[in-house]
Amino acid sequence: MSEYLYNVYDENDDLYDTYDDYSYRDVANYESAGWKEMYTNCIVPSFFQISFYMLPFVVVNIGLCFISKIQARYFPSHHNITHAFSFGCGLCLMHNTLEHGHSYLLQLFVSVYLLIKVSFIEQKLLRFDFIISLYAMMYLIICEILEKDPKVWHHVRGVLMIAVMKSISLAIDIKVNRSLRDQFSIISFLGYMCCPANCIFGPWTSFTEYLNSLTRARSRFKLNFKYLAQIIVNIMLSILCLLFSNCADTTVNLEHSWKWIVAYGTAFSFRMSHYFISFLSQATMVSAGLATNDQESIRSLNVKHTRYFGYTVVRPWSIEFPRSLVYVVVAWNVPIHNFLKQYIFRALKPHGTFAAVFLTYVTSSLLHGLNFQLWATLLTIGVWSYVEFNVRNKLSQIFSACVLVNKCSVPCTKHQLSQNKAMTIFINSIFFILCVINLTYLGAIFDANSQLQTEGYSFKHTLEKWHRLDYVSHWLLILGYLFNWII
Repeated sequence: MSEYLYNVYDENDDLYDTYDDYSYRDVANYESAGWKEMYTNCIVPSFFQISFYMLPFVVVNIGLCFISKIQARYFPSHHNITHAFSFGCGLCLMHNTLEHGHSYLLQLFVSVYLLIKVSFIEQKLLRFDFIISLYAMMYLIICEILEKDPKVWHHVRGVLMIAVMKSISLAIDIKVNRSLRDQFSIISFLGYMCCPANCIFGPWTSFTEYLNSLTRARSRFKLNFKYLAQIIVNIMLSILCLLFSNCADTTVNLEHSWKWIVAYGTAFSFRMSHYFISFLSQATMVSAGLATNDQESIRSLNVKHTRYFGYTVVRPWSIEFPRSLVYVVVAWNVPIHNFLKQYIFRALKPHGTFAAVFLTYVTSSLLHGLNFQLWATLLTIGVWSYVEFNVRNKLSQIFSACVLVNKCSVPCTKHQLSQNKAMTIFINSIFFILCVINLTYLGAIFDANSQLQTEGYSFKHTLEKWHRLDYVSHWLLILGYLFNWII
């Protein structure tokens, strides 16, 4: 049990964090048509719309990378040049992207900066890292409660969420690593919070990663074709995912199909919209020259493709062809998984494993907002992950087979039945099917065509969607728990 809690810690954390506030779903809804009509009426206009939409983000971050090179080359001790440019570019992007809600960000920046400065003075009596973390979380919740226009909140929520996560990690990092205080200033703080590489779409990055990426010394200038290739690859994959999400239903009419086919189509469209945002955020991170992330969560996925993309936010292959739900939640958003594991779970683990797991789940849910749909989804994923972990652990001991939630090393010295044995393939195939059913069942409630998307899905909407699928995932969850208890 303790091993599961440490490695997984209720890894329902970020499965449905899509940054969908900026998933760019204002492309028109087209009626079912043939391939020619789809190409003319959906693919072409969608391609040009999103290309022009993405262009400022990429160009600005390429400019940031160029400025950081100039600064490191000719003004190595003047890091404020890069910080100021980062702040200015990020501020412009937020102003042009957000129609309303700028005051929420401004108030958070001012208040968090002042609290961190006060923490430098008073260090013994108060734990300002906990105070700032709690304040940032409460600020996010209060803003959602006070904002009466759901459409305004829908647009600002994703940006504010990233800012809150940065505030929490910054407060904890400064408490743990006091050398960061020498590099902390109003301009470095604003440059970090408004970094154009991730202030809109994410991903979250730590203050240390930001400093190392933008202020490290560079010995020479050269035209880096790998840098340009990584940007192009991420951009093209991002556009391709959006076209799949927006235009697939113009040729495939699932209205009269089996309900599970319809549910899978809805869930797949939702996942593609998430991949669109994730690849776009990878493109902006690479454009800005931020360092490749090689945290333990990426290594645990055995990722070898990072060098091709430059930065890893999402692993679509591990989601579409999952080994386990644990793989899915890590691959869905690697940086947020790292944030919750490093700053929430591990920080709270000394106070008790159960408390750490529970508060990690609460933090994850609150970061996503006061939304029943997300809370129900995250809770279901958390319980399913726990049941799956225990069942597979027991089956691996009974059959001495490589059927754990994580892949065994090759060759495996712990089990007699390796990955290519019939029994191992059979058991892993069953759990693969269960993962696909869960992804379909949980993703079906995120109906992209629903008018409730920008206003938030209601309790009734979520239950109606699951009722149409006969609550299959929850019934299977109960059976899985009983099976775990029996064996």
